[in-house]
Amino acid sequence: MSARSSGSRSTSGASRMTKESPERLVSATAESRRLVHEPESMESRSSPYIRPAPYSGGVHPHFEEEDDRSKLHASTLYSERRTSSRKSLRSQKIDYHATTIKSLWFDFCARTSSHGIPYVATSSFFGRYVWAALFMCMLMAFLLQTYWTMSEYLQYRTIIEMQLQFEAAAFPAATVCNLNAFKYSELIQYDEIKEGFDYWERVINARMMSDSMKPGGDILEAISVRKKRARYREELVFPIDDEDLEGAEYQPVFVRCTCMNMEQCVPNRNPLEVNASICMCFEDVTRGLIWPCYPTSVWTVKKCSGCSISNTCPDPDGPNVSKQVAKNQNTLPCLCQSISHHCMVHPKDEIRWWNPNNYTVYSVTDPPTTEITETEEAFGLSDLKDAGAITTQTKENLIFLVAALPRDTRRNLSYTLNEFVLRCSFNSKDCSMERDFKLHIDPEYGNCYTFNFNDSVELKNSRAGPMYGLRLLLNVHQSDYMPTTEAAGVRLVVHEQDQEPFPDTFGYSAPTGFISSFGLKTKELHRLSAPWGNCSDTFRPVPYIYNEHYSPEGCHRNCFQLKVLEICGCGDPRFPLPTEEHRHCNAKSRTDRQCLSNLTSDSGGYHHLHEQCECRQPCHEKVFETAYSASAWPSINFKIGTDCPAVSDIFNDTEACTEYYRQNTAYIEIYYEQLNFESLKETAGYTLVNLFSDFGGNIGLWIGFSVITFAEFFELFCEIGKLMYIKGVIYVQKKIQRKEYKSSSLMHIDFLQRSPRKGTQPEPGEDEVSTNESTKELMSKSFN
Repeated sequence: MSARSSGSRSTSGASRMTKESPERLVSATAESRRLVHEPESMESRSSPYIRPAPYSGGVHPHFEEEDDRSKLHASTLYSERRTSSRKSLRSQKIDYHATTIKSLWFDFCARTSSHGIPYVATSSFFGRYVWAALFMCMLMAFLLQTYWTMSEYLQYRTIIEMQLQFEAAAFPAATVCNLNAFKYSELIQYDEIKEGFDYWERVINARMMSDSMKPGGDILEAISVRKKRARYREELVFPIDDEDLEGAEYQPVFVRCTCMNMEQCVPNRNPLEVNASICMCFEDVTRGLIWPCYPTSVWTVKKCSGCSISNTCPDPDGPNVSKQVAKNQNTLPCLCQSISHHCMVHPKDEIRWWNPNNYTVYSVTDPPTTEITETEEAFGLSDLKDAGAITTQTKENLIFLVAALPRDTRRNLSYTLNEFVLRCSFNSKDCSMERDFKLHIDPEYGNCYTFNFNDSVELKNSRAGPMYGLRLLLNVHQSDYMPTTEAAGVRLVVHEQDQEPFPDTFGYSAPTGFISSFGLKTKELHRLSAPWGNCSDTFRPVPYIYNEHYSPEGCHRNCFQLKVLEICGCGDPRFPLPTEEHRHCNAKSRTDRQCLSNLTSDSGGYHHLHEQCECRQPCHEKVFETAYSASAWPSINFKIGTDCPAVSDIFNDTEACTEYYRQNTAYIEIYYEQLNFESLKETAGYTLVNLFSDFGGNIGLWIGFSVITFAEFFELFCEIGKLMYIKGVIYVQKKIQRKEYKSSSLMHIDFLQRSPRKGTQPEPGEDEVSTNESTKELMSKSFN
């Protein structure tokens, strides 16, 4: 009885162990693995709960031993679970916050220092959404204001600060040139250059005569003389006045001409011109002008007195000649015309024909050709009508022609330093010609000379005023001027010592017969570099045709010259060449001249090549402002103190010297008006300090934020990031544990299928049915 009861208890205990203990063990194991993932749990999973034994009837001793072991294992798991729970309080707390993440936002709203946000977390539905909408509107206004503020900053505006500094300013470099670039007597020795002058003279004369033949044309205006009539009577007077007689020398000359009436006759170049007749004209041999012309029928030979040095005489039978002049015994044979009653001294030799070499006899079937040669087309004078435009184009042709000569030849064609500079003093002290001056050859002005060129030597004025500046007496040698030079004088450029002078662009002209005073004011410019500006003190384009003397003007010319070399294959003679391998464009080549002309027209000049050219302003630069004044020089009683060149004997020595210097010399004074200078400094108009100040004002005005508020938001974002990280870790751990739990459940199901109940022998099919029920129960638990 007792044995049976004990056996039944054992059997029931085994049955409970089979039905309850494995389930409890599996549940406890999974829970312990979920809370703490430790190596011990892996070890416990690796060992089976109950080892199966072959069934032999009765109570298997193994089940009794396994029951005790199961109880011991369950108590161990329970203690481990309590220990793991105590160790994972921090994880439980984090998991709790992770499930209530909105509490972080409400906690932040309760303790933030910003305005408006605490009202968003209130319990009132109306207050919460109204304040949220109001905050969003203010946030949009703040962002818009911030966009405007950033746009203002990114424009990088600048302002100019001006300071007046009272200290001695360094004297600049000064370059002087003669307005007549080359000696005419030297130029005409070269056939190509002489051909250019001859062609210019033919074109200019043809244009003047052609204009005079037009209806209403005024030939007197074309040759710079005036045809005058009496104001209250119709009597014709001589069309040459005292101004025309000054420096002129007239002689009679036969001309084939066309006469519109007895008062107007125009010389013809073509001797076969229809209605051509023979005239006699007044020819000014000094200027090459022929006017006026009258038919030969109105000319007579007489005895004249009172003739002037211009070889003109009044008609002894004229109505306005005084009796004393008519009775004068000192008479000369003369030729007089009855139109205006003016005469010319009769030459001792025969009266010559005007330009007989220009006339060529053509047959009736072979008229003169009107074709223009390639050289004439390259010179570009055929399409020009204005005399000034023709002269300007001829000057450009001359630059092309001279550029083809070697450098030494070009230097010898112009004036030497001793020929050009007669006197020099600086700060009331003599200059040293060899030490203080440097030769600069300019394509348009020939030999120029730069004073104070050495940037290692700094000259300063001790006092202001013309007496303590640079004083130069310059001789222009006007008697050897080219016929295309329209003015007599000098060209002056004031610049920094390390800059290239450009007299054709930045120069000032000073006339002869005057003291030209140039009062200087210095301005120092300090520019900002990127991002406020584009200045640089070290920028140099490569290659650079002006060596180390960088300036924005030289940079633009350099870009244009490189572009011309690239497209035309030759260089512009007005600018230097980068290497000796290149050549200047040929003056007589129609292709070279046309290519250069087209490139200049298409680009708009060398200052408009912005896309192909990067030229920067220097960050530090000196600009010289000039005030000009002039007075007549020399005065009548001034003793020049130098030997005068040979002059005509009709004047005495004093008058000859004064007149020579008035016509051939210019006195230049360059000085500081005041011993101070202006410093113009470019500063940022909107700095980073202004940006932060405006940003702080905007954010405080619109949404009530401060730097502390940003720190609070940073803390909030860190907490949210931390929670997201922990959630990710927990999610990965749960995924791993779920896979491990499924594996453990399948092992236990397999064990139950193979293990018999304790103390009983299963009937056929009974074990399979009970096992399937347990399997279904465990599967439902595992997947739920």
